[in-house]
Amino acid sequence: MSFKSSAIALGLLLLILPVILPAPAGMPDAAWLAAGLALTMAAWWLSEALPLSVTALLPLAAAPLLGISGIAEVSAHYSNPLIILFLGGFLLARAIERCGLHRRLAIALLGAAGKRPTHILAAVMATTAFLSLWISNTASTMVIAPIAAAIAASQPDRPRFGTALMLGVAFAATIGGMGSLIGTPPNAIFAAHVNSAYGIEIGFAQWAAIGVPVSLVLLAAAWLVLSRLTPGLRAEELSLSFGNQDGPMSVAEKRVAVIAALTALAWIARPLLEWLLPSLVLSDAGIAMLAAMALFISPDGKDGRLLDWDTAAGLRWDVLILFGGGLALAGTLDQTGLAGWIGGKIDTIDHLPQILLLLVIAALIVYVGELASNTAMAAIFLPIAGAAAATLGADPVIFMLPVALSASVGFMLPVATPPNAIVFSNPSVTRGDMLRAGALLDVIGIAVAVAAGVVLAPVFFG
Repeated sequence: MSFKSSAIALGLLLLILPVILPAPAGMPDAAWLAAGLALTMAAWWLSEALPLSVTALLPLAAAPLLGISGIAEVSAHYSNPLIILFLGGFLLARAIERCGLHRRLAIALLGAAGKRPTHILAAVMATTAFLSLWISNTASTMVIAPIAAAIAASQPDRPRFGTALMLGVAFAATIGGMGSLIGTPPNAIFAAHVNSAYGIEIGFAQWAAIGVPVSLVLLAAAWLVLSRLTPGLRAEELSLSFGNQDGPMSVAEKRVAVIAALTALAWIARPLLEWLLPSLVLSDAGIAMLAAMALFISPDGKDGRLLDWDTAAGLRWDVLILFGGGLALAGTLDQTGLAGWIGGKIDTIDHLPQILLLLVIAALIVYVGELASNTAMAAIFLPIAGAAAATLGADPVIFMLPVALSASVGFMLPVATPPNAIVFSNPSVTRGDMLRAGALLDVIGIAVAVAAGVVLAPVFFG
């Protein structure tokens, strides 16, 4: 029997056992059944025995059958407003990619870097991170990686410079996604869970108040790590050219740029708009849908539209399903009392200082997450962290924010993130290179995630 077949069989066994065996003492029957569902999804997500998005559909099939919750209740998680926000963000990203605006922006930003190796590395990383705020980290890596590879190839006598550039693209793509609510699914899962469990609304601007500083700190740390670990990076200026984008901006590029800028401005200014116009009903998801409709309606100057359905149909629908499955699992853990039961067991280590406890939780998520989906890690651990906080009498947001941020930290292994896998295909990057730089960045990421929870969360989400 193959590994994946064995993992599928194990998952089915874990799903069935709670139906046959009695619940442990003190655990509600519904929580015991939910434990089987959670362990099955964890086993399949970790092993990738099935596609991640297929596993994410399991709550729709199993939760009603097990009597945990009804189909209407479970399916509501798959249409959460934050999923609509992600959908709008994906559509905006597709329009940006379709008209080529992202390439023009990348080349313009890189062109200002100068010729010093450290400045070029900084420009490559900053450009990648900025793109990852708005488009997926995979897409931003695909845009910048060829540019970085071309720069590296122009310097054959500096192979370590090429290694630093390629790793810089991968690390910056992951870090940039942490800065915005639409940058990576764990951010939005955190916002959705905090809203449903504690009634705290976290919009685009509120997350950016924490996410952007975290991204900037990690981006600077990654640049320093790569600079220090790369011999000769501080050498004399290089002789190279970034190239130029031919011709002026097209009509499509200009119109997409205007819509994207207005959308970002509306997301950031929404709290102010609601204060000035109390009767105006706004939401980040609604703004995203307005932007999407504007893209479908606006002409591109060539007898077409800025976005058509053929282009939109190619977006990552599987990510939206994975996101919905993560929310469904998190909701099930919370609703059945399983998260609370697990959180109650935290008294075995409640003698630890809170900061040390948070570091342990964050480290567990980061190092397991090197081999697992970041969405899955957030879905599994967020409700548990909230319940643990309740047991300890602590602020749940302080416990949950490091979980969300830590779920996106993964720099050591090629399988940890899509950007890591993409740059690993470049011959200048070896597993040892990634491990050496990524291991240090993982430690820094853990510390920054916990610091954000302790220092910034009470200020912005208290």
